[in-house]
Amino acid sequence: MHAELWAIIRGLQIAPAKKYNHLIMEYDSSIAIKFISEGCPPLHPCSPLVEDIKVLANRIPQILWRHTLREANSVADQHAKNGHDLPLSLHLFDISPPNIFLTLSFDSYGSFRIRNVSSIYFFLMLI
Repeated sequence: MHAELWAIIRGLQIAPAKKYNHLIMEYDSSIAIKFISEGCPPLHPCSPLVEDIKVLANRIPQILWRHTLREANSVADQHAKNGHDLPLSLHLFDISPPNIFLTLSFDSYGSFRIRNVSSIYFFLMLI
């Protein structure tokens, strides 16, 4: 869960610099979202990160925190897979890389991939 919380921290550091005032933060870690929304036990190892997130979140006028299944956010999953081919660093994209276009189309139309189907992806169009 540390990786998810660090990703949230980094996103909250970038958002004000990009002048983003309204964010929808979707993560597939329901525990991370719960800690941010409801609090984290003080002795939990993630407590300092959650506190940092709360401080950074106060800089953004409006944030909606949502849990989403990984299958419902295929773009994030595709970016994570593509990240293995990139040099170790932070990579920000102002426009979608070409290899994300199809996946972005599916996500924007509310499509999702069914879980636990090996090597075959089924996309259901929810129009």
